[in-house]
Amino acid sequence: PFRSQAPPDFKSQPREFQIMQDLLQFNAGDGYCHAWYSSVTTRCRPHSGLGLDCYTQWTSPIRRFGDLQVHCAVKRYLRRERINELLLDRANIPSEISSSDVGFDLDLLKDGGVVESSDLDTDIDFSERQAMPGVARLVQRQVYRYWTLEYIRRRTEADPTYSFDALVLGCTDPERLQYAVYLPEVAHEHKYVSQKGFLNAGERYRLRAQSVNPINGLMTLTLANL
Repeated sequence: PFRSQAPPDFKSQPREFQIMQDLLQFNAGDGYCHAWYSSVTTRCRPHSGLGLDCYTQWTSPIRRFGDLQVHCAVKRYLRRERINELLLDRANIPSEISSSDVGFDLDLLKDGGVVESSDLDTDIDFSERQAMPGVARLVQRQVYRYWTLEYIRRRTEADPTYSFDALVLGCTDPERLQYAVYLPEVAHEHKYVSQKGFLNAGERYRLRAQSVNPINGLMTLTLANL
C-alpha cells in the first residue's frame, strides 16, 4: 500500500488557510498548526508533504495489519530477486522455498524464464481491513476521551477547587486566544481560551474544570486562581 497526500486546498478550506497565515505571519503556536493528513491507496501517488512521487510506510509489524502486508511484500521482493539470480545462473531453486514465500506460482518456472513483476502478490489485498482499523481507532479515541473527562468530572465533583497542571503547547486560534494545553496528570490535550492574553508555548498554569460533559466530549477550563 502507498501513502499519498494531496496538496493543501486552501480555497475550499478557509479555516486551514487562516491557520497557515497566522503561522507564517505571527508564528502562532510555535509551529503547532493544522495537519494535512495522508491517505492509503493501492496505487502509487505523490505525497505533497514529503515531496515524493512514491512513498510507502511501515512500522513495527505488531501494530497494524497493513504493516504485516508491507513486510510480506518486501520480503517477497528480495526473495524473487535472489531467485532470478539463481535462474540466470542456471542454478536450482531451494526446495524449502514455496510459492507463498515469493508471491508467485513457482511451477510456471519449470519451462524456464524469470519471475515477472506483473504476476506478483496477487494474493495480497492491500485494501483489506483498511476501513476496520480506522473505525477501531475512532472508537478507541472516543472511549479514551470519555473516561478521561469522566475522571476529571468526578475529581472536580469531589473537590470543586481541584486544579490540574497545564502545559501550553501552542496557539490554535489567535483571534479567540485559544490554545492547546496538555494536562500531564491525565495525559490529555484540550483547548483553552486564555484569560491572561497571549501565552507562550512551554508556559505552565494551574487550570480547573469549570464544566465537563464526558458524553459530548466537552470541557471548559479556567484559571484556578480566579
